[in-house]
Amino acid sequence: MKFAHVAATALAVGALLAGCSPRHSSSRGYGSPASPGPGEGETSPRTTNRAAPTPSSAPDLDDWPTRPATADKFPRSIRSTALGENYTGTAYLGRLTQRWHIDLGARKKNDFNKNDDVPPVWYAAGTGRPSPGAKLTVAAVWDLSGDLESLTCTADRTAPGRTDFLRACIQLNYPRAQPTSAVRWLGKALPDLDTAYAHTKKPVGSPLYRSGRAASYLLEYDNGEEGLAYSVRIFGTAS
Repeated sequence: MKFAHVAATALAVGALLAGCSPRHSSSRGYGSPASPGPGEGETSPRTTNRAAPTPSSAPDLDDWPTRPATADKFPRSIRSTALGENYTGTAYLGRLTQRWHIDLGARKKNDFNKNDDVPPVWYAAGTGRPSPGAKLTVAAVWDLSGDLESLTCTADRTAPGRTDFLRACIQLNYPRAQPTSAVRWLGKALPDLDTAYAHTKKPVGSPLYRSGRAASYLLEYDNGEEGLAYSVRIFGTAS
């Protein structure tokens, strides 16, 4: 597997809310080294700069909650990798951003301050504004060979067409993807998270959706003055 990354998924929600600095981290998570932060048009969890935990203690996807849960219930870090060999996602991203009038910026390299434990990656992000005060954002991460590692789409709850936008993102055509099944999963995850958020008033995340080498999850959180927002993330896994 190419460039397996460590993702702090449990911290993703906090990073989203905190407005972490624009950095990326491929499948690792969001925000800090996990994926571009809001400043780059993306939200994501943070990755640590420490070496990966030993196999006996390392959390994995089996530790992911099987029902909507708050951030403290998610594994602190997981392993992830490219979505597929030689899969760049470029054509799909082009159609997605054109359809939703999002200007995806040029790819930038993040070497994580040359940390030997964290392989460098490419990332790009962009924001569209379908109505005053509402945003749709896209952020993508690639390993240095150009294979896509993660896609994150974020939509303000007030954004027109937000559900259609998230639905378009979850249909990313990585190898062995099942777009129809992914859309069904999203259709259930959205109201489930609405219910969970209404009950907890805290950032909440969904159970994982698995297909091929990919895993996906949905977040709902309060984005301050911009109100509630949803973020769906698709990332590669080691199996």
